[in-house]
Order: sequence, then structure tokens, then C-alpha cells
Amino acid sequence: KTAKLDEYKDGVEVSAYATNAMQWANAEGLITGKTSVTLVPKGSATRAEVATILMRFCENIVK
Repeated sequence: KTAKLDEYKDGVEVSAYATNAMQWANAEGLITGKTSVTLVPKGSATRAEVATILMRFCENIVK
């Protein structure tokens, strides 16, 4: 299951090596973007954002 990142204004800025992983993480709802239209792939994640991603992973992927 993967999602297209072109719904985000900056989806094309995701590095080639990370595209498949970002498409999967977005499709699974782990990473939903900084806003509804931006991912900010060249930015940094805060501790709270990483904690949210890990929590979503544990709740929804690891069974």
C-alpha cells in the first residue's frame, strides 16, 4: 500500500532514496505532513512529531 505524494506542494522534494518509504508511511497514516498540503521533507522533525510517528506505528502496524 502506497500513496502518491503529489497532493503535497513539496512532495517532489522528497529525496529519491526516501520516496518509497514516505509513500508507504503516508498511506499507512504514520506521516501526514506538517500541514494538509506540505510535508517539508528537507526540514527537521521535532521530538513530539517523532513520538507521534512512533506511537502511530506501534498502534497501527505492530500487532
